[in-house]
Amino acid sequence: MSEFSARANITMRKYTRPKDETERTFESWEEVTDRVIDHQRWLWERALTHKILRGMPLHDLSPDLKEWVTLNHEQELELWKLRELILDRKICPAGRTLWLGGTDIAKRREASMFNCSHTVVETVYDVVDSLWLLLQGCGVGFTPVVGTLSGFRREIDNIKVIRSKRTSKGGREYNEESFHDGVWTISVGDSAEAWAKSIGKLLAGKYKAHTLVLDFSQIRPAGERLKGYGWISSGDDSISKAYPAIAKILNNRAGNLLRKIDMLDIMNHLGTILSSRRSAEIALCEYGSAEWREFAKAKELCYIDGWKHRQQSNNSLVFYNKPTREELDELFKLMIESGGSEPGFINGAAARARAPWFKGLNPCAEILLGNKSFCNLVEVDVAKFQGDIAGLHRAITLAARMNYRQTVVDFRDGILQEAWHLNNEFLRLCGVGVTGIVQRPDLTSYDWKNLKYSAVTAARNMAKDLDLEFPKNVTTVKPSGTVSKVMDTTEGVHKPLSKYLFNWQNLNWKDPIIPKLVEAGYHIINHPGDETARLVCLPAKFDQVEFEEVEVTHKNGEKEVLSINRESAIMQLERYKMLQMHYCDQNVSNTVSYSPEEKDEMIEWFLENWEYYVGVSFLFRTDPTLNAKDLGYEYLPQQPVSKTTYDEYVASLKEIDWEHTGIFDEEDVDDSDCEGGVCPIK
Repeated sequence: MSEFSARANITMRKYTRPKDETERTFESWEEVTDRVIDHQRWLWERALTHKILRGMPLHDLSPDLKEWVTLNHEQELELWKLRELILDRKICPAGRTLWLGGTDIAKRREASMFNCSHTVVETVYDVVDSLWLLLQGCGVGFTPVVGTLSGFRREIDNIKVIRSKRTSKGGREYNEESFHDGVWTISVGDSAEAWAKSIGKLLAGKYKAHTLVLDFSQIRPAGERLKGYGWISSGDDSISKAYPAIAKILNNRAGNLLRKIDMLDIMNHLGTILSSRRSAEIALCEYGSAEWREFAKAKELCYIDGWKHRQQSNNSLVFYNKPTREELDELFKLMIESGGSEPGFINGAAARARAPWFKGLNPCAEILLGNKSFCNLVEVDVAKFQGDIAGLHRAITLAARMNYRQTVVDFRDGILQEAWHLNNEFLRLCGVGVTGIVQRPDLTSYDWKNLKYSAVTAARNMAKDLDLEFPKNVTTVKPSGTVSKVMDTTEGVHKPLSKYLFNWQNLNWKDPIIPKLVEAGYHIINHPGDETARLVCLPAKFDQVEFEEVEVTHKNGEKEVLSINRESAIMQLERYKMLQMHYCDQNVSNTVSYSPEEKDEMIEWFLENWEYYVGVSFLFRTDPTLNAKDLGYEYLPQQPVSKTTYDEYVASLKEIDWEHTGIFDEEDVDDSDCEGGVCPIK
């Protein structure tokens, strides 16, 4: 019997890897944890070896080196304590680490272990870097800069695509390019390296061609397992659509520099070509600069055929001077007209005050990044330490030391520009986060300040142990949708919709857990929009959070009493401000739910509190009193229900043996929490 909910255990299975090539048995949570700890041991031992050998480059160190250091008893004891906290889901590394930690790919391509990145996109090399990181599953923030990238030398009349007809992997792994009699051919290889480099060939080629041939015939078919990463290949379907669309942009700008909006479109197209793992992007543009209005309205087209790629990024305007009331009013009107969330806005001056190297953000905006810099995340569930403040500080200490060790990596992988590696060695950015926050209203500003002190001190002590640079920033709060579900807690800084929820979660129709769920009494329905998917109703409740009780009459006349979240936008912003002031070095990722009627009050708050604000996401408030039938839907992803309905459903359920029930759901492995370029409360 598991002490965690069905929702937590089903979500956890997204990070269990197949144990053999038959893919019939998958890791348990204990085995996932052991794999993560093995990776931590490898990082630590290599870092100590690096220290003893007086700075020998990390990529020259290998486990069979005679001088390779092994951890002593005290260090192994620290890993054992960390293991116990992860097993209990009191500490959780990033979903990235849960999925790839300890694997060969994580040791060969160390960028694959990082959630967060940002780069200025100005040259061909910057675009290659961006695609490479997206292919690692890393969220990419970018700032387009006009002046270097340009369209084709002259317009190309014919663009031809050769699709793959392969029935298995084994195609050529490298690219081939040729130009003959006016025909320019780019043949894309079947490897991540080839894909990343191929966009460089497309952007850099300035041939006087009348025909461009984009040849994808070497790419393996969709559905093939990517052996290193473990994700499922999407074949050539997406890339064969994205590359001709990018070529069309380059045609339209033939003989001219690319504009910011062109670079936005190119980057968004690249965000669509990955394997089954979803990607996330954020695009930044300085307010008042050229094209800012076009940039701000870019996603108004994103639900129209031909423009759906623009769903990939959260487009945000950066202010380096405090906006006026009129400017904020205009921004909110733009947001409201476009559906409530775009464009976001960032206080660049406050970001630079917290991080002098600031050039941008990761897609969920919790890390203040430089041009070509990374961050990896870890978090502690504060809700699991009720009445144990000392235990909470011990946990945050172990998490921070773990997080710092993750910075001792080598990014010189043959693709990334060396600036990524050098910036990491200078910044050593950590992302020690907290979740379950709304379950701990007892924690005062003094408590949060002391918790930050413990995190920063621990990360610096780890740096001292390794004789390396102090981390420039340590603490943050991420949106934490998926990982907080694994931890069975409330998500980041967000308050749930209701005390009692039915969470309808998507499962692949072949998932072997479905018969077990049916046998245990769980409601399962066909997904109305996907014939290969099923939806399971998972109950969730939040006893440690205060809600407002409301009697609701639905359209069919039925009445029920709901315990629902009616927090105002200002209440959410005040919680954000408190954590910004007392815990967070960087930024608190927060999706503020609001109604248009709150616009003026929110503007007043921003004018009064601009110095504390870096950036939040916005989303129209969901009315928790309405159910799916009220709204005309077949289901809602999260449906508030009454205590009576919840209790009756839970009482009808039987226990499930969760051991070895894991299966890789190719549609759902995701730790970005920023699908489609926003950071929703999921």
